[in-house]
Amino acid sequence: MTFILNLLKGIGRLLLGLLVFVLLAVSWTAAFYVFHPWSPADSGHWPDRSPVAVTSGATGNTRVIPFRELGKEAKADPTLVPWPSTATGNSTTGEARCAWKTASGGAWQFEVACHVREYVWESRYRLDGESPVLAESRVRGPSIAFKGAILAVITLIAMRIGKWWRRRRAATVA
Repeated sequence: MTFILNLLKGIGRLLLGLLVFVLLAVSWTAAFYVFHPWSPADSGHWPDRSPVAVTSGATGNTRVIPFRELGKEAKADPTLVPWPSTATGNSTTGEARCAWKTASGGAWQFEVACHVREYVWESRYRLDGESPVLAESRVRGPSIAFKGAILAVITLIAMRIGKWWRRRRAATVA
């Protein structure tokens, strides 16, 4: 009977430890997602997938495309301009959900975000004449969850060391 009770206690501790780990991992992942910093842009360089909002002069529709496709799209539609027709908006193209907004008071005029599966590509840019100039960009992906899990393990280890240290100090005082 004591074997079964000890087994149940062990399973309970294991489940409690797993629950604490999952909560810590989710907390660290959420913190990384929210506080992920913007990367300043190199002059004249756009990362491959950084989104840009474009408007077709012929149709008046605004959509978001990766910057690398801007040249190809401009050849296909000569009336294409690299700014949105509305101050804020969103669009959906296939699996991509994109949103844009016009900003003021910063080093950029437009902020564009594009969500594709588990990745989020964001860019802030301004116009120099009719050409977009990237101010900042960032990419958030699954690596944030991996970092959160690693920090959860480190946090659990630090908690165990703290608990051991408190017990050791209590034993030396008594």
